Amino acid sequence: MELTARELLTHLFQTAIDEVDGRHRVQTWCHENAAKFDHCVAIGKAAPAMLQGALDHNKNLKQALLICPPGHYPRAIRKDKRINIVESSHPVPDQTSLDAGETLLRFLSSIPQGEKLLVLISGGTSSLVEVPVEGISLEQLQQINQHLLASGKNIQQMNAWRKQFSRIKGGGLLAHVQAEHCTQLLISDVQNDDASVIGSGLLVAGQEQPLDDDNFLIELLNTVQAESGCSSDAIESHIVATQQQAMQAACDEAENMGVDCYLHDEFLSGEAEEQGVRIAQWLLTAPAGVHIWGGETTVTLPEKPGTGGRNQQFALAAAQVLDGYNDISLLAAGTDGIDGNTPCAGAVVYGSTMQAAQKLGMDVAQALKKADAGKVLMATEYWLQTGPTNTNVMDLVIAYKR
Repeated sequence: MELTARELLTHLFQTAIDEVDGRHRVQTWCHENAAKFDHCVAIGKAAPAMLQGALDHNKNLKQALLICPPGHYPRAIRKDKRINIVESSHPVPDQTSLDAGETLLRFLSSIPQGEKLLVLISGGTSSLVEVPVEGISLEQLQQINQHLLASGKNIQQMNAWRKQFSRIKGGGLLAHVQAEHCTQLLISDVQNDDASVIGSGLLVAGQEQPLDDDNFLIELLNTVQAESGCSSDAIESHIVATQQQAMQAACDEAENMGVDCYLHDEFLSGEAEEQGVRIAQWLLTAPAGVHIWGGETTVTLPEKPGTGGRNQQFALAAAQVLDGYNDISLLAAGTDGIDGNTPCAGAVVYGSTMQAAQKLGMDVAQALKKADAGKVLMATEYWLQTGPTNTNVMDLVIAYKR
């Protein structure tokens, strides 16, 4: 039976996600490298799946610390008495994030010298665990993160600023690692797969990115004493899942299904609405087949933002251009299954999306202006919901032209 356009796009998206599943990628790396370790720390939105992958390979784990969003772990993890689970806050840190930071430092200090540590990091780490520099209160930390999330800055810029106010980011955590050997496995949610940016580089000092001219943050930074990161030859870092792997898996699947596929090297960044319009305009004259892009766009939020996220903003902006072009459909979604302040991963739009919105009396232009794309897409049922995906390699845009 021939798939509908939506079925094809969602199937390819799921194929991409499966390729970079945290459990699969960590288990494979550990098996291929015959990795042995005594203790494990797993932090991030994909941390429970990554920890499962480590446990699949190493049955003799002594203890583990899991720091993740509430409820994002399976029953097998919850029942394992060796694992201390700390539920924390994302995307804005709260007191649980500070508690998680202190728990992390205690865990690391409890590891006897001469034993091996495995650290698993994925997107979301920056908010989930924190030990702020002296002089920064929880309220100020929340103001910093809310400001960054609304600013339209990319993840590199945001994490460069986050490091300035943290004792553990930017390699700061290295000072607390006393294990004989430490291996770090990361799922990359940043452009160019820079380990010093993923999770704000807890164990990688890296080359600091120049700070942009942000008066609010500069003024705050002048009131604190920033701490510099350490370096250590004992830390071994490996990227186990990337956006490129996910894109390639989706492209291979499309070709296996007999559909021409074009994998685009361009990394989509900048304002989501502008990029959605640009890609949709390009598709009007593009060759038939599947087209795949990766990236992570941004949305500069108005004072009172509505419901939605960058992928829904991208998709709804594209729908305006695709109005009436019934041979083109487009999916824009976050590989972590979360887009902005909604339960959606993103959306799938068509040449008929605008008509559906207009029938409901919805003003698409105003929705985009108010960062309220989710309201339109959920009302018209063009939204895409996946639930937790066990990974996070930024966003994918997959288009199909018949």
